[in-house]
Amino acid sequence: MENDYKEIDAVLEKMQEVLAAMREQDPDFYAKYPMQLITEAEEQAIQVVTEQWRLPNEYVYFLMHYVPEMVSWGTDEYINLDIYGAKDLQQGQLGYNFNPVTNEVITEWPNDYLVIASDEGDPYCIDLSRGDTVIYTAEHGTGTWDFSIAYDNLVEFLHSVLRPREYDSEWESTDEEYEYYNVFITGAGSDKIKTLLFIKKTFSCDYSQAKAYLEEVPLLVFKGISQVAAKIEDELKSIGADYEMRKISFGEFISQSAKK
Repeated sequence: MENDYKEIDAVLEKMQEVLAAMREQDPDFYAKYPMQLITEAEEQAIQVVTEQWRLPNEYVYFLMHYVPEMVSWGTDEYINLDIYGAKDLQQGQLGYNFNPVTNEVITEWPNDYLVIASDEGDPYCIDLSRGDTVIYTAEHGTGTWDFSIAYDNLVEFLHSVLRPREYDSEWESTDEEYEYYNVFITGAGSDKIKTLLFIKKTFSCDYSQAKAYLEEVPLLVFKGISQVAAKIEDELKSIGADYEMRKISFGEFISQSAKK
């Protein structure tokens, strides 16, 4: 079974890297309020949810390997996204399909929708009648549930929590693995004026500040996915600037982004 879900293994590994980088940024806080992805769920927790719901195999595999402890994901797309593990999946349904205050079933909720995550009340669900992991979402508090497809599958949804804040609009596809680069200007090159104008545009600064930046080479002008880094490289080539590209790990990329 495990060999069939390499994509989930890969995204869980990246989630671990993100958490490691976050813990490194504030070790005292996370020592007091630990957050981690434990490697295996308890067998009893898996048994409880698989007996209660007929879950897609891919999602069961995910639950077996995603055991969150105090983990909430915040990006440009999410305010405070909680992804439920096997232990808290049942609790995650409360307020959607069941009202714990009145002890009544909520009839407006679609029978086959299982809430697998929630972002400040907005649910992310799979439709158990389909047998796949298409992810649906709707805005809460509107009086009715108007669901639409948010992601085509579970892996795509999981990748969405790894997108850094202010990610480039061209990073929309999650069907491929990404490589990450730092791009530095290392010298004025053959046309100092063009290089200064590039720096001025990149940092939204005036000409005198651009000159000061150029005196501090190597100057980091971009960090991110290879597709965008390649375009930056083409632009630096076209203006004749001296530059260097350095490949970095995903963990280094996240850690650098957290320090902004």
